[in-house]
Amino acid sequence: MCIVEGQIETLRTLKDALKAEGITRFSSIGDIDRFKKYFEFEKKQLEVRTQRSFDAETREMGEILHGEQCKFAELKMNVHNEVKGEVSRLEDEVKQLGETGSLNPILRFFRKFKIRRLVRRKDRIEGDIDGIVQKKIHSAETRVTRLRRELDNRIQGRKKLLAGRCRKPLADLNRTKEVVDGLYPLIAGAIGENAVMNEVRRLPDDHYLINDFSMRFNPPIYNKKEGDRIQSIQIDHLLVCPSGIFILETKNWSKSSIRSMDLRSPVQQVLRTNFALFVVLNSDRRDESVQLSWHKWGETKIPVRNVVVMINEKPNREFKHVKVLSLNKLIDHIKYFDRIFSDEEVRSIFEFLRARNLYGGR
Repeated sequence: MCIVEGQIETLRTLKDALKAEGITRFSSIGDIDRFKKYFEFEKKQLEVRTQRSFDAETREMGEILHGEQCKFAELKMNVHNEVKGEVSRLEDEVKQLGETGSLNPILRFFRKFKIRRLVRRKDRIEGDIDGIVQKKIHSAETRVTRLRRELDNRIQGRKKLLAGRCRKPLADLNRTKEVVDGLYPLIAGAIGENAVMNEVRRLPDDHYLINDFSMRFNPPIYNKKEGDRIQSIQIDHLLVCPSGIFILETKNWSKSSIRSMDLRSPVQQVLRTNFALFVVLNSDRRDESVQLSWHKWGETKIPVRNVVVMINEKPNREFKHVKVLSLNKLIDHIKYFDRIFSDEEVRSIFEFLRARNLYGGR
């Protein structure tokens, strides 16, 4: 499997853009792609999950109410029996006192006084059994009434309550979709570059892919033919392999985009990058040769080949010095060229370029 170095530039930029918008749910291009594909289904599922959760809570509340009603009914019956029992007890006590005989006038006086007091208490309780019971069960009845009211309001206002629950998550979901749609060029670029990286991974381990390769030049590299002073270069993917170097520029354009956009710009960019990279890799200056120190350098030029990889649609155009390929033709094109470097030399070239990519400048 091809050895891959570095992260895709558009993916890094995309993650930063999403993070700036407070969106952290995506960990890969596949996540974003699935989100776009199943957005409407996710909205529907959000509503379904909210309804199910709401209805489950309603059922649970109904079960709690039923339990409280049962406990209240039992409490009411127990309190009523308790009050009735108190009346019976008082009646028995009055009866017992009335049957007790005594010749002592003082004792008879106190017995009659106690009987009158007990009778008044019994009459008071017996005349207000419901009121006494009501006082004892008031707090429990209030609890049951409150639960019943909450459940009734919940059932009657179900539609409105569900809409309220869905409002924020739906707004967040729609906002995420708007942000993702607004980042379509970045997403399309990341999808395309990710596809190229995955395709190149199929190559053997004597191939090295550097994602988002960049270099700065001080002093600039001068292209006399074009009158161009090149201060820096940036490449989507730089492939180092036994047959040389491949500059891979990725374009994920639709058919309509191909009709409306001009490929000359990326082609010119690739040619400009090729010139600077070829100079860096094949310089015959003493200091460069000392730094490179590979025995074939100076005898064999390191070829730098240019490829624009089209992910979706490929234009029917050819360009001098730049190959425009569909993704499924990329591997065959790379394998077409003969090996000119050993595994050690390929690794050396890769290490040289990796160091330059990490630290920049020349």
